Amino acid sequence: MGRMKFVQRRAGRYEFRFPLPDDLAGKPAPPPWPEALAALVNKRTGRFKTEVIRSLQTNDGPTADRRVLTHIAEAHRLVDQARRLLSEGPEAGISVDQIAALARDHEIHLLGTDEVIRTKGIGLDMAREDGQGPHDGLGMTLDDLRAYRMLIEELDRYTRQQVAQMRPGESTSSFVNRAVEARGIALAPDDPAWRQLELAFAKAQRDALAGIRARLEGDDVATPERPSEQRPAEPIGLALSAALRLWSEAGGAGARRPQPSSIAEAERAVRRFIELNGDVPITAITKAQARAFRDALVRLPKALPARFGRLPFPELLKQDLSSYPRRNAQTVNKTLALLSGVLTRAERDGHFEVLPAWSNPFHIGFDVAPAEREPYEPFSAAELQRLFASPVYARGERPLGGQGEAAYWFPLIALFSGARRTEIAQLKVGDVRQGETGIWYLDITNEGADQNLKTASSARSVPVHHELIRLGLLGVVATQAKLHPLTAPLWPAFAPPIDPKAKAWTKWFGRYIGIHVVDHSAKTFHSFRHTFKRACREAGLSEEVHNALTGHAGGGVGRRYGRERRADGTLDCGIPLARLQKDIDKIIYHNVQLPASDRQGIKDA
Repeated sequence: MGRMKFVQRRAGRYEFRFPLPDDLAGKPAPPPWPEALAALVNKRTGRFKTEVIRSLQTNDGPTADRRVLTHIAEAHRLVDQARRLLSEGPEAGISVDQIAALARDHEIHLLGTDEVIRTKGIGLDMAREDGQGPHDGLGMTLDDLRAYRMLIEELDRYTRQQVAQMRPGESTSSFVNRAVEARGIALAPDDPAWRQLELAFAKAQRDALAGIRARLEGDDVATPERPSEQRPAEPIGLALSAALRLWSEAGGAGARRPQPSSIAEAERAVRRFIELNGDVPITAITKAQARAFRDALVRLPKALPARFGRLPFPELLKQDLSSYPRRNAQTVNKTLALLSGVLTRAERDGHFEVLPAWSNPFHIGFDVAPAEREPYEPFSAAELQRLFASPVYARGERPLGGQGEAAYWFPLIALFSGARRTEIAQLKVGDVRQGETGIWYLDITNEGADQNLKTASSARSVPVHHELIRLGLLGVVATQAKLHPLTAPLWPAFAPPIDPKAKAWTKWFGRYIGIHVVDHSAKTFHSFRHTFKRACREAGLSEEVHNALTGHAGGGVGRRYGRERRADGTLDCGIPLARLQKDIDKIIYHNVQLPASDRQGIKDA
C-alpha cells in the first residue's frame, strides 16, 4: 500500500510536505499579511513559500498517515485565507476582542523583554578595572540594577501620566502601528479604533511596568503564556533535532564548530528531551517544558548503572534511583547551556522571528553556591608524595584502565606543563618537537585528526620541563618515531576517537588516586593544572608567562602583538621559546620525591 499524499520519509522520520498551489507559490505577499499566514510567507523575501514542511514526530508509517490528516486540513484552510488576502486585501476593522488581545500581547511582550534583559544583564560595572574582561552575561550587576530601576521608574511615571490624561504618547502609537501591521489589519486613519487601541496599549504598558517594578524588588512575577487559541495547534517550524544538526555542523569549511564532546553531550540532551516531549518545533518549546526537563535531570545519578543505560528517559525516571549519588547543579546547568546554545544559533538564523518577545526557555539554570563554582583544588606536597609512592611509580605497575605508559606519563606531563587531560591524550608523535634553538617543546594544537582545543588561546608551545627530560619523555618520543609516522598518536591506546577514551582513562585515574592518594571530589586530574598554576606563582613567573604556558586568555588585544612566525609557518605566543624554557624550568615541587629515572632520554639533539 502506498504512502498517503503529502507524507514523506526523511532521516528515519515522517514529515508533512505540502507544495503551495501555483497561484500562491513564490508570489509577493501584500503587506501587511495577517500573523496567521506567517507560516506560508518567507519573511526575508516577502513572498509566499513554495512548500510547507513540518515533522509528524513519528517513524511509524500508519501513525504518520493518521496524523497528516489534520495538517492537510489546516494547510488548505491557510491557502483559502491567503487567496482571500490576495483578492480582497487585508481585513478591515477590528473587534473589541481583538483590541483586548493585541493589548494583552503588548503586556506579554514587555514582560518577556524585561525577563531577557535581567537574565543576561547589561554589563555596567563602575568599579571594574580595565582589562578585567567582559560581563559574564549571568544576571545584572548592581550598577545594572540601579540604572535599570531608574529607567523603569521614569517609564512608569510617564505611562501613568498618559493613562491619567487619557492621551497616549507617540511611543504608544508606534507600538500600536506595528501590532496592527503585523496582524494584517486595515484601519482607516479616522477610525475610532485607533484611540481605543492606544488607550488599551497604554494601560497594558502600565500593568507590565507594575510587574517589572515588583520584579526589581525581588518579587516573582511570571510572564503570562499567550492564549492557546492564538497559536496553531501544531506550530510550523524547525524541529529540535534539525536545530541540533544546524548547531553541530556550524556551517562550511573554516567555520568554528562545537567540540566533539559538546556535540555528543548535546545529542544526549536532545534525545532525552525528545523522549519526554517529542521532536517539537523549537518555537513551541515553553519554559514549563524546560523546567520539567531540568527537574528530571536532577533526579538522574552522576553515572547511570548499566542496567538503566538503554531505557528511554520516561521509563528511566520511573526507576528507583534514590540509592545513587545525584548529579550536581553545575552538571545540570551545563546540559541546559548546550540546549540554550542550540536555540541561540537558531535564533541568529531567524527561526524565532514569528515570536515577537521570544526568550530562550533553557535560561533556567540553578544558582550555584560560590563554594561549588570552582570545585578543583591543587594537590598538596604530601598528596604528590603519595602519588609517586603508589604502584605505578614505585613498582612499575601498568593497570589495564591506565592504558599502559599513559598511567605513568599523563600525571607527570600535567604536573610540569599544566596541560589538560585531552591535550595530553591527543598528542601526536610529531607534536613533541625541537625548535631552531634546540629547545624541545610540546606543540599543543588542533591541526591533526581528532585534535580539539577548548579555546583559541589554548593553542600554544610549552617547553619540555627538565624533569620530564630527566625521566625519559624524549626517549619515549624517539621510540615511537622509529615505529610510527609523525602523525601517529604518541600514546598508541589513544587513537581517534580520543574523547571517549580520555574520559574512560580519567575515570580510572579518579579511582586510582581515591585508593592511593586522596579521596575528595575537589582532587581530580584537573587538579594538576591548578597545582602547576600555583607553582608558577611560587616560582615568581609573571602572569603573562604562565598564561602563555597554560593557554589561559588574558592581557587583552596587546597579548597578540609581537607574535613571530617560525620556520614551519606557525606563530608563537609573542614570548620567545627560550624565555618560556628558562621560566618553566624554575618550577620546583618542594618536599616531593619524584620518580627515579630508569628511562634513557635524549640528552643531545
